[in-house]
Amino acid sequence: MKIAHIGPPLARIGGPAGYLYQLQRAAHSRVSDSLRVTFPPPVPPAASGPGPTRVQHARRLLGRWKRQLLGPPQFARPLGATLLKEGGRIDRMLKGVVHACVEEATPSLSPALAENGADILFVHDIFCADFLIRRRQPHHQVWFMAHNPMPMVLYLAWNWGVPERNWREILTFPDVQRWVTWEIEVWRQVDRVVLPCREAGEELQRSDPRFADVNVNMSYLLSGTSEPPLGALAGERHSLRHRWQLPLDAPVGSYVGNAQPYRGLDTVLASLRLLPQPADVPGVLAVAGPDPESLPRHPRLLPLGYVSEIGSVLAAVDFVINVNRFSLFDLSTIEATAAGKPLLLHAIGGNKTFRDLGAGCICVPDLNPETVADGLVTMFGLSHDQLNVLGRASRNCYEAYLTSERMWERHLRLYDAAVS
Repeated sequence: MKIAHIGPPLARIGGPAGYLYQLQRAAHSRVSDSLRVTFPPPVPPAASGPGPTRVQHARRLLGRWKRQLLGPPQFARPLGATLLKEGGRIDRMLKGVVHACVEEATPSLSPALAENGADILFVHDIFCADFLIRRRQPHHQVWFMAHNPMPMVLYLAWNWGVPERNWREILTFPDVQRWVTWEIEVWRQVDRVVLPCREAGEELQRSDPRFADVNVNMSYLLSGTSEPPLGALAGERHSLRHRWQLPLDAPVGSYVGNAQPYRGLDTVLASLRLLPQPADVPGVLAVAGPDPESLPRHPRLLPLGYVSEIGSVLAAVDFVINVNRFSLFDLSTIEATAAGKPLLLHAIGGNKTFRDLGAGCICVPDLNPETVADGLVTMFGLSHDQLNVLGRASRNCYEAYLTSERMWERHLRLYDAAVS
């Protein structure tokens, strides 16, 4: 049995490229000669000079998709009519993304389709899944792993197109409706859909109930990361706080990620205005990822900007926040469990899975700023011993379920079942 993972070049970033990077690193041995597994090649080194980082490469690609939706930068954003037109900018943008994704996956896609290439085409984006369905041979199976907690057209049109609009409104746009229907049809035609957990499927069903009616083999494979233990860094907490200009005498929470609307950063920022006075409830929030110039000024807010060594931030802070509006099973939260950090989670989608796996977390039921503010007050008020108990629970959760070796073992069990 030959299984070919098909996706973008491997890189230590989020999404399919980062997932496959972690999986390939863990796939160091095989226990059976009856199975061969291949992966995409790594991101090629720059021909000369340092070149862009992998994160910059990913952002540049997404920026190109955004320009395809909105056109060149302009002072006036497009009015609703430009997005409500059938066959308009959203449709053109999606067609451009289809081409870009297939082209990016060609180094792994072409060998898999070649004669004697692969039996199972394990694809990691919906556009390549459709490409393979239309070109597979009778002996091929197409497995699709979803890496987004919402339909791809909603993710692109909302997060990279019109982030100021409500996602429910965007789902009513004619082109969005048509592409969601297209994605559901692709799900129905593949041989297997793979999600990290059942709760992740709830997120897709929330955007469109038809995802619940897709009659296809479903498998659930928890994600993982090879992020090493941070024991050495944890001993340098005071120096790390000096490095990041974090207070030594107050609790520090951390938001790690981008400012895309599905991540819920806006409601965290709104909640800061509702907190009691720092003299009554001390504590600050360090935000890693967004451009500091894009964030408001607030005495409790410490913008860190882009951070390449996220482990040092995790070692310096007391807890980590994930208040996604949609949650698949975030890598940043897995990294927080690897660092042994307490979590403040919005109890939705894959975040509920972290809770059920025993991660040390406090959950909020909704994203009203008042609710998030109450969650922050709870986290800021935890004693040193209480933080340690939650942190140990997160670390135990990571070691039991979320290492890259555990992730690879789960893949092997699925592969062996396919061989059988």
